Amino acid sequence: MSQPLSNFDGQKPQLVVDIKNQLNDAVTIVVVHKDKPEFLNICLQSITVMSSNNNYEVVVVDNGSGPESQKFLDEIENHVKVVRNPKNMYWSAAANQGLKAADINTKYVIFMHCDVVILNPSWMDLLINVCESNNSGMIGIESGTCRLFNQNVPFVQEWLVLFSKDALERAGGWPEELPMIGHSFIMTLKTQVRGFKPQVMANNIAHHYKIFSIDINEYERIEEESKKLLPMVYQKAQSRSVI
Repeated sequence: MSQPLSNFDGQKPQLVVDIKNQLNDAVTIVVVHKDKPEFLNICLQSITVMSSNNNYEVVVVDNGSGPESQKFLDEIENHVKVVRNPKNMYWSAAANQGLKAADINTKYVIFMHCDVVILNPSWMDLLINVCESNNSGMIGIESGTCRLFNQNVPFVQEWLVLFSKDALERAGGWPEELPMIGHSFIMTLKTQVRGFKPQVMANNIAHHYKIFSIDINEYERIEEESKKLLPMVYQKAQSRSVI
C-alpha cells in the first residue's frame, strides 16, 4: 500500500445539483446519518459552501433516525437524494445503498460521516487529483491499523474517502458481513488486490467530530462478531484475482 498510509443554526442547505450533462468529473457524495440532524445540517452546508466549482450530487442515507431527523430530512429532500431505512443498517449496507442511488454519470463517489465538516474549497479537486495521478482508486485523509494474524496492517479510514467508480466496481462494494468494524480495512484490501494503490492524503481538508451514536452494548456485540468474521472475509477478499 502506498504511504503515507457547533451549533445547529436552523438554516437549511441549498443543494440544487444537476449532473446529467455527461461531464467526466461528476461526483456523488454519500453521507450516512443517524439521529444527528444538527451535525448533518452543518455537514451539508459545508459541502455547499466549499464545492461551488464542482459538479456533484449528494445522497443522504438515513439509518432509522427518530422524528427530529425525519423532519429535517423532509425539509432537505427537494435538494438532495434521501434514502430512508426503517432501522439501523450500519455503515456498509447504508454506503452500498448510497452507491446504488448514485447518478449514472458519476465518475467518483465520496463517502463520509454526517459529523464531518469540509474546510477547504479545493477539497474535491485535491482528492480527485491524487486519485488520478497515483492510480489510487481509493483516497482518504486518515489511516488506521488492523491487527490481523499478529500483524498491524494499515488501511484507509472511511469517514471521508473518495473512490473512482472503476475501483468501486472492481472492489464490489462495502462488505456487509462487517457492518461497521473491519469494513474499511477490507475495502482497502479489495481495492489494492484489484491493482490500485489506496492512499491517505496529507492535506487538511476536513474536520471530523467523531460523534459516537450507537449504544455501547450494541457496539460491543458488533465488535465481537466482526472479530470472528474478519479473518474469513479477509481470506475471501485476498483470494480474488485482479479483474
